[in-house]
Amino acid sequence: MAAGLASLLIQRRADARFRENDTLLRQQDNRLAELTTENKRLSNLVVQTKTNRAMTPDDRTAELAQWRGNVGGHPERTHQLAKQLMENRRLAGAQFFLNGDFDLLEYNRESAITFAGGPRATGKLNDARALTAALRRYADEHQGEFPLSLDHIAHYLPKALEADSPEWANAPLTGTNDFEVVYEGSQNDLTNIPPRRVALIRERQPWLTPDGKWARVYGYADGAASTVESDDNFQSWEAQHIVPARAAGP
Repeated sequence: MAAGLASLLIQRRADARFRENDTLLRQQDNRLAELTTENKRLSNLVVQTKTNRAMTPDDRTAELAQWRGNVGGHPERTHQLAKQLMENRRLAGAQFFLNGDFDLLEYNRESAITFAGGPRATGKLNDARALTAALRRYADEHQGEFPLSLDHIAHYLPKALEADSPEWANAPLTGTNDFEVVYEGSQNDLTNIPPRRVALIRERQPWLTPDGKWARVYGYADGAASTVESDDNFQSWEAQHIVPARAAGP
């Protein structure tokens, strides 16, 4: 009798170990399948970004011109083109951060940059960073929607600095620089695009540097601001950093 019970217990334990091993193997198989799917997706992304990389600045400018030419009178067609451009920006963003973008580097140079939360900037860069921070705060309090003009963000602009203000705090606007909104839409529309790929504002007018280069200051969706020097009238830069309005909405 005792021997029979012992044999039964041994068999049950063996069955339990078998079930545990079977479950573990199934989990490993599922994980392997997920990794295979992800590898295929990344491979397809590499192919797509290489195709995107072959585009010249003129190609990107023509792409924007095509979208703008379809705005009037064809809302459905406009929405389709905007969605396509949004996807192109997403792929271009992946390309920029993974492989570099030689078109941008060939025709443009960021001569100065300041990041949200970094040391306080001065002049144009301070103004751009302060305006960008105000735009982001406005969007946070308005269901993710950015305002259509800078007139709506006066409440969110930085106040006068105090003696104990942290080093990263933005200073009040100098009042000498003129910026305009270049992104109209929602934070939700930018889910799949690197925020440094999306300009929220830019200076209305470019200016000449001491080296004879045309320059312009931009503020981005991640809170950064930079001075961009361009050899192609900012065409390639803006083709990669200005997103069509309402690209993800009807």
